[in-house]
Amino acid sequence: MDGWPTHPSQEGAYKMNESEIQNLVNKLENKGFTEYAVTSINSRIEQVRFSQNSIDLTNLWDEANFHVFVAIGKKIASTVLKDVAEMDITIDKLWKSANSSPENRSFAGINPEKQKYPYNVNHRAVQHDLHEFSQAAIQSALDNGAERVAGTAYNIFEKVRTSTKYNKCEYTTGGIELNIRSFRGGFSGQEGIHWGLQSNVSKSDFERMGSESAETARVTERKESIEPGKYTVIMSPYVIGNIISSCAESLSYYSVETGMSSFGDQIGRKVAGDGVNLVDDPLDSTGDGFRACDDEATATKKNRIITDGQLNTFFHSYSTAVRSGSRTTGNAGIILPMPWQLKILPGRTKLSDMISGMKNGLLIENCWYTRFQDYRNGIFSTVPRDGVFLVQNGAIKGDLSGIRISDSFRNILSNIEEISSETKNAKWWQEVSSTNMPYVKVKNVNISRAF
Repeated sequence: MDGWPTHPSQEGAYKMNESEIQNLVNKLENKGFTEYAVTSINSRIEQVRFSQNSIDLTNLWDEANFHVFVAIGKKIASTVLKDVAEMDITIDKLWKSANSSPENRSFAGINPEKQKYPYNVNHRAVQHDLHEFSQAAIQSALDNGAERVAGTAYNIFEKVRTSTKYNKCEYTTGGIELNIRSFRGGFSGQEGIHWGLQSNVSKSDFERMGSESAETARVTERKESIEPGKYTVIMSPYVIGNIISSCAESLSYYSVETGMSSFGDQIGRKVAGDGVNLVDDPLDSTGDGFRACDDEATATKKNRIITDGQLNTFFHSYSTAVRSGSRTTGNAGIILPMPWQLKILPGRTKLSDMISGMKNGLLIENCWYTRFQDYRNGIFSTVPRDGVFLVQNGAIKGDLSGIRISDSFRNILSNIEEISSETKNAKWWQEVSSTNMPYVKVKNVNISRAF
């Protein structure tokens, strides 16, 4: 696998090789496990952190580990192995743990079907100077009105190999992430973007994110307030990305089975606005959610979850597919299937037209601290921040604070009435996973007080 990035501090860094991986697989087979799935990950992560308008920390991590899943019939166990010197001890512990565990009735085995993987899955690392790019982002924010700038940038490269009794898959993934937050007086703006290994990232991209975060912070210097109630809300890619990321588990068949989803009887039915098309696209390597296979070496593919508002499928592993009488979607999590890189496909409306056509509503650029009051029905609350604007008669009138979105996933999906042509590869901390999202205009959003 070519393309491993070089760095002086990497000399002597431990990386698992093919013979060690095969040795682990052989030991698992000889021990008597009926099923196994081993994923080795060699990763290099470079971090640049900045605050108070200057870079204050750099880090470089070189890591290697095995994620090991084993089964003896329906008795299962899993662990993470970080040191090959502990291989025999770890295998013995897995054997004892699996044997002493009750049978897991949700487990139907590892996918035995022979897989074909995409042609080009070994992309080269993105080689860029994060210090230079971060300095450019900071300066761009300051040039566009920010008084103070903070954030982090990452360059991530991973070599992944997944092996089972039936298939072997290897690929590279990763890319560049930038999170930048600009402050001006009592106002702030934030951008959180990811670029995959096949993105043409340049310094100008970092400069653009810096200027956009500053622009959000300087849009208005006027404070406004509203009463709790139902409002039409334009949600940015970060807001709808946060909601989709937080609620996506309810579209996993495992959640349906365990009674933690309100979508159980909704296949083939309308669950979202007419123009809503939600896909999971792990094969788009312009985003850092690229993944050539899932945790049981099933080849991934682009799955249409919702088409024109209609629910088509759940996320499936081999086990959930067997139990439901369907086919795996390549989303294992062997027990809990999950998405890799979600997208709401763009619409035809420009953001500027959404704003100009709004008589009385909100534009929310970001949110965080999303929490659930009722998982089964997807009832959640999330706190808007970094650009929360009152819009009246097509113009931004002022900035809002102290409010909360208190609603349900089903209501948000059903009430989407416009989708922008602009999209962003949105990703932020633990709030927004690797997504590509547009702006969406949602009617009847319940707004309550946060404090």
